[in-house]
Amino acid sequence: RARGTVVRQSNRCCIFSMLRSCLLTTFVGTAASLVATTSRLLLGSFHSHQTASPSRRTNTIMRAKSNSNNGKDKAVIDLQLHTIRQSPAETLASMSEACNTLGVESFDVYGDYQSNPQQSYLRQFESEVARCFGKDDAVFCLSGGIAQSIALMIHANSHSTAINDSSEVRAFACHPTSHLLLHENDAYSELLGMEALITGSTMDFDIDNFKQNGCYGMAPMMLSDAKDILSSENDALTTYPNQKSITCNDISTLMLELPHREVGGKLTPWDEVQGMSALCKEKGVKFHCDGARIFEGSAGYGHEALTQTAEPFDSVYISFYKGVGAVSGAMLLGDSEFIAEARVWLRRFGGNLYSVLPYAVSSWDGFRKNCRDDVFMERRRKLARVIDVLNADSNVQSIVQFDPAVPQTSMIHGYLKASLDDCKRALLTVEQSTGIRVLMRLNKINDDESSFGCRFEWSMGTSNVLIDDGHFIKGWQEFSRVLEEF
Repeated sequence: RARGTVVRQSNRCCIFSMLRSCLLTTFVGTAASLVATTSRLLLGSFHSHQTASPSRRTNTIMRAKSNSNNGKDKAVIDLQLHTIRQSPAETLASMSEACNTLGVESFDVYGDYQSNPQQSYLRQFESEVARCFGKDDAVFCLSGGIAQSIALMIHANSHSTAINDSSEVRAFACHPTSHLLLHENDAYSELLGMEALITGSTMDFDIDNFKQNGCYGMAPMMLSDAKDILSSENDALTTYPNQKSITCNDISTLMLELPHREVGGKLTPWDEVQGMSALCKEKGVKFHCDGARIFEGSAGYGHEALTQTAEPFDSVYISFYKGVGAVSGAMLLGDSEFIAEARVWLRRFGGNLYSVLPYAVSSWDGFRKNCRDDVFMERRRKLARVIDVLNADSNVQSIVQFDPAVPQTSMIHGYLKASLDDCKRALLTVEQSTGIRVLMRLNKINDDESSFGCRFEWSMGTSNVLIDDGHFIKGWQEFSRVLEEF
């Protein structure tokens, strides 16, 4: 009996343990499900309030449910969507294919600084890009923010050493719409301890106004702007953001963006770019290119090779996730000594990860696929054709003003002469009646003195370049008609 009692107690303990395990598993599973569901709801709520962009998984011809279509799928042609974005799973599958195509058989490790370039896919990628741009070397970076901060730091250190300067103020010069001024939370000041000298008229410089209302009609940086700063040897110059008084001798770098994104893709005339380069050499100032969209800029100039576009500059930053379509990634280019120092600074900035393979492979793959033949030339020609027809249509011109009036690259900005709410209503009406989504991303203009109510950016890329010109014309003509009725 005692033995039987022990067995029964043991069985009960086993059963209790099993029940407890099942209950715990059920509870954890239910909790996880609740957390996942709540997260989806919260994220869904968050994304539903964003007006910036549709799902990145959307392709050129998107599928959308229409209540008025009894639940049947209705094709939507998105005229503003410039880049085809795959789902995460599709993106990773594409990366796997790219590894096979590019011959990537092993991971990079901390940038492969000490590796034989012939045995490192990353060093091969960097060398390939450097050759395409006519520079000695290049280093892959995770972001443009890191790349340009490194360039500014190296040039500032070199400048201080060259002129034996112990001044506490180190400065660079840039256009009022520079990405460093508008979108990086003063990183150059807070992290690098540098000051910015803004070219042109600085009296009207208002970051919040530029970011909110755009920069309609603003010109790109011109040679005269650079001369006003770099030749003012006897005049005191005032910096941003700390309003310090300096001379031109304190300026280590002149930064030129090609093209200027915030003013609609406008380009500094090429002869003036060359003039700036000569001026910088004369003054002992480094000439740096913010080439986030340099592929578009090179096509805008009609250059046959990227080497021609990069030649005037001491250092060049390029981005791979914009027109090239990579997940993320950037590269900094220059002479061998500059890049060797850049690799040291990349580690100091915390950008020298154990491996950057997903980003680098995506960037290399995008570079190989897009930076060939006349890909960016065709994008520019496509946009120019469409804008030319729209500019000739008096009804379209009554609702929108393009800036510049004629595209200089495959990008342009538009300013609509109606409120944001009216534009959204008209756009929705057009989409429902024609299946054409003319615009999705609009920014409200908060300026009572402006004749514009909202604005947008329009770029031609891998996605919308495939759409027939007629769809653009039809969509915009219908949009102008409906908006006029409102």
